[in-house]
Amino acid sequence: MKVKLTTLKDWTGNARVCFLFESDRVPLGVPGPEGTGLVAQCSAQNFKGQPKKAVLLSCDGKSFILAGLGKRKDYEPDKLRAASARAAKLAEDKGIESLGLTVPDNKDVKGDLSLFAASGLEGALLGSYRFDKYKTPKDDDPRPVKELTLVFANTKNLSDKMKQAVEEAEARCEAVSFARDLANEPSVAKPPEKIAEIATGLAAKGRIAVKTMHKSDLEKLGMNGILAVGAGSRNPPCLVHLTYTPAKSKKTLCYVGKGITFDSGGISIKPAQGMEAMKDDMAGAASVLGLFKYLSSIDLPVTVHGLVPLAENMPGGGAQRPGDVIRHYGGKTSEVISTDAEGRLILADALAFGSELKPDLIVDIATLTGACVVALGDEYSALLGTSQPAIDRIAKLGLEQGEFFWQLPLPDRYKSHIKSTIADMKNTGKPMNAGTISAGLFLKEFVAEGQAWVHIDIAGPSFTKEGWDYAPVGATGVPLRTLIALCHSY
Repeated sequence: MKVKLTTLKDWTGNARVCFLFESDRVPLGVPGPEGTGLVAQCSAQNFKGQPKKAVLLSCDGKSFILAGLGKRKDYEPDKLRAASARAAKLAEDKGIESLGLTVPDNKDVKGDLSLFAASGLEGALLGSYRFDKYKTPKDDDPRPVKELTLVFANTKNLSDKMKQAVEEAEARCEAVSFARDLANEPSVAKPPEKIAEIATGLAAKGRIAVKTMHKSDLEKLGMNGILAVGAGSRNPPCLVHLTYTPAKSKKTLCYVGKGITFDSGGISIKPAQGMEAMKDDMAGAASVLGLFKYLSSIDLPVTVHGLVPLAENMPGGGAQRPGDVIRHYGGKTSEVISTDAEGRLILADALAFGSELKPDLIVDIATLTGACVVALGDEYSALLGTSQPAIDRIAKLGLEQGEFFWQLPLPDRYKSHIKSTIADMKNTGKPMNAGTISAGLFLKEFVAEGQAWVHIDIAGPSFTKEGWDYAPVGATGVPLRTLIALCHSY
């Protein structure tokens, strides 16, 4: 979708989106008789500015889409994202190809006007996302909006700050769409080495460096967790290390993304029902690669490392077995109780390697435990870790982005859950008992003493079967926008 900025005087599109609070008599940015005339038409469609509802209206020969923001006192940017997405969907259903998004004056909006513009743009772009590359087009398919224009009342609001905010919002959406595409792609089309190839395409001279450690490299390094998980597949595992190096750096961050390109469960095979969604078991890796997609076009004063361990967990003749013992990178050992608890085995090697980089903070992102979905449902990600300030920062930034997190404890008293009689630890805890916490405690063992670290379990919100406000059915891209905001916060 092409994005433009212009003033109301110069806009020539098909329909213009305006936003309405429930208590307001006119939509934002549409004062006078035109605004009151639009609101007067709303009662016939039972529209009063309710959230997640939009209507198509006509006034003086011009088309408008009014989208509800709910009560003014409850306003937050995420309500605008949802309203904008609903408006874009209505425009698509009605075959509107050139859509304007009204950005009102400062007096009409509480807070930063550039945040309003960026949030509205994000909602429309993210809500319009579709993964349809494998579908045969039909004549009656909804036609996507081809051009989206942010329409300002006057030129004074088209400041450099505004243009930068819009540019960054567009880059965020492009990165999220990139991550969604990766996670939605069928596993047959994205074996580990293919994902590594895609990552290599993100390299930019003097900006982003990409190194892939192939199977032979992993063997030399002793990254036996990654090797063990990938041993049953004909597609060899690998580890990708991306590095973003700015001209001046204030901090160093390291993001580690779980990259299981398909998870059959291995020898501890999963039930057939729902296994098709296991193509999404590399959503953590997709979010890290999406971050570097963003960094390829935006300058930030932080050094960023991305570690993406990649493997396909299959029950082939060479697959690891329950009862095997793995010596991980760095020397610690784990007893394999379930080969379906494989994500933590590949993350263990990557976390130990990442600790040697001595970053200010390590964040790992993983679709790790079904127990997390039981505890928090399908819209909240779990946070566990060793740095309370970092956990608090991520949770706060997530609320601003419309990505939701909840902290779970990481108590030493639960270490007994992963105690092994033949190795340093075992890879699962007690059945049906604090599974997300025991997984976090396992990962903690591979993080260097004193290293600030946060684990994000995205098992619930990484993939949706119903669709949310601006996340259509499939991969959501969570928590990429929060990861981006975290980079900006240093």
